[in-house]
Amino acid sequence: MIRYVVLFILSSVLGFGFTSCNESKEIQAEEAFESHPIEVSVKKNTLGKYSLELYLPKDFGFQIEAPHRIFLSGTEGLKVTSADLKLTGPTHPKKPEYFEYVKPLTFQVEGKGKLQMEGKLFYCNFVKNICIPAKISKSFVI
Repeated sequence: MIRYVVLFILSSVLGFGFTSCNESKEIQAEEAFESHPIEVSVKKNTLGKYSLELYLPKDFGFQIEAPHRIFLSGTEGLKVTSADLKLTGPTHPKKPEYFEYVKPLTFQVEGKGKLQMEGKLFYCNFVKNICIPAKISKSFVI
């Protein structure tokens, strides 16, 4: 009987320890998901044609084989007619699984209004050696 009581106490203590560790990891992952170093800008190329540019600071890089997702939509009279939103660019010279930089993404619009960008981009911090998904939500007036 004493063995069962000791076994119950040990399993309870160990079980609570694992639960608290998992919860703290989820909170840290959620915090990292919302804040990111990615800068986004839109440049006009010609009438109705634009470029979406993505920047990361030094010692950061976008993963090449990651499921990046970018969605563009127009509001207040703006309509996105076409978009090439696949990340491309040269391979990083020291880290072949990352882009050295990302080439501008092109898209076309009709009308004037607000461009809404929603996305999930995967980047890595080379100094800390961690990779993180970034949730991006930006609005631009065109």
